[in-house]
Amino acid sequence: MFDFLKKKSRILQKDMIKPQKDPFPDYEEVSKLTIIDIRDEEDIEYYGKYLNSIHIPFDEYFASKLLMLDKNKQYGIMDLRGDLVKKAEEIAKKVGLNAKALRGGFFYISEVLNYKPEMREEKF
Repeated sequence: MFDFLKKKSRILQKDMIKPQKDPFPDYEEVSKLTIIDIRDEEDIEYYGKYLNSIHIPFDEYFASKLLMLDKNKQYGIMDLRGDLVKKAEEIAKKVGLNAKALRGGFFYISEVLNYKPEMREEKF
C-alpha cells in the first residue's frame, strides 16, 4: 500500500553521507606531533610556546630551514590563527616532510583544546 515510503527510505540510505573526521586537531594528536611554530617572535614572547615545538618563522628562508629537520618525524604546522598553515604545509611537503596544517592555530589549540604553552619568565 505505501510502497513510495519504502522507495524513499532506500534512496536516503544510499545517499547518506558517511561521517568524516573533524579537520581540526584533537588534544592527543597535538601532543604527539612536533609542532613547527611559524608565528612571529613577538607572538611567541607574548603568548608563550609549546614544549614540543620548533620555532621557524614563515619568511623567505622557511623552506631552507625545513630541510634541516628530521624527515622521519611527524610535524604539525601552527601559526597564530590558522591563516598561513596551508601554504606552509605545501612547502613542508615539497621538501619531503610528513607535515599537516593545524587548523585554528595557536588560539584554537590553547583555548579550545586547553593545551597550554610554556610562558617565559620575565627577567628584571
